[in-house]
Amino acid sequence: MKTRITELFGIEYPIIQGAMQWLSKPKLAAAVSNAGGLGTINMTTYETPDAFQADIQLLKSLTDKPFCVNLSLLPDTKPDGPIKGFLQAIVEEKVRIIETAGSSPKPFMDTLKGAGCVVMHKIPDSRFAHTAQAVGCDAVCIVGYEGGGHPGMAGVGSIVQWPLTTERCTIPVVGAGGVCDGRSMYAALAIGLDGVMVGTRFLMAQETEIGPHLRQLVLDSKETDTVLTQQSIRNALRSLRTQGALDIIEFEKSGPSFDELYPMIRGTVTRAAFEQDDPQAAQIAMGQVLGRIHDVKPAGEIIREMMAEFHQMHQRVSAML
Repeated sequence: MKTRITELFGIEYPIIQGAMQWLSKPKLAAAVSNAGGLGTINMTTYETPDAFQADIQLLKSLTDKPFCVNLSLLPDTKPDGPIKGFLQAIVEEKVRIIETAGSSPKPFMDTLKGAGCVVMHKIPDSRFAHTAQAVGCDAVCIVGYEGGGHPGMAGVGSIVQWPLTTERCTIPVVGAGGVCDGRSMYAALAIGLDGVMVGTRFLMAQETEIGPHLRQLVLDSKETDTVLTQQSIRNALRSLRTQGALDIIEFEKSGPSFDELYPMIRGTVTRAAFEQDDPQAAQIAMGQVLGRIHDVKPAGEIIREMMAEFHQMHQRVSAML
């Protein structure tokens, strides 16, 4: 299969695994890359640059295919701050593909481009596509409102955000939010995208390290079983409807400051929930597409089924012409 994204990243299929904090680890990323997609590990999973670099090395030992590293950037993230060691690990390990998310990657572009990296920036609103292109990004990923994690505050769904983004930049565009199979992937490429990002479906891959209680909760959930937390600080996060998420929403009604809210929303709370297999104890990023996910399979099988259904959809549409 050939799109601008497969050519840019050197992958077989334009399927990119989402960077799920605490879960996007080498075992999952390697399985996705080995099956022809683009596996991803997430910098924010690691407490130290050494641990981060060790897992990059592990990932390289598990696959000889392209893979991606996600860098989550906060407004106060500076190139000479704590991220410096993580950037050095990327340079030393010659990581080629970087996904940035959050604040503008502009302060980091000289370092990344100087290391020969290809940079894709994730955006929550099509309005930011031109800016990403202007600072030198090679691609953008636009997240529709259905998506898990941070879908922005605009409240605009994928079917609108995706084509708007292709109209607002000329670089390759990847779509996230609602993609879990060949049908949704076909729709994304038919609307003009160059690739798709898949998060929640890969959460239910066999290689993803989550416990049986969370797995069963996802399998039992419907498309209406997500909520938005952190809206009070304009950092909306789409989470599975858990007691932890509902507690955050209730506390937000009192108008807390970020410092007051932070103990409930910090990532270590979710990490503990994963480690203890207690999904009700935290907010857990999850897209509305969970209502279409009904089984647990190896990542490679998920990709093979996506591609088989993609071709079926193409035959169906072609027969209409």
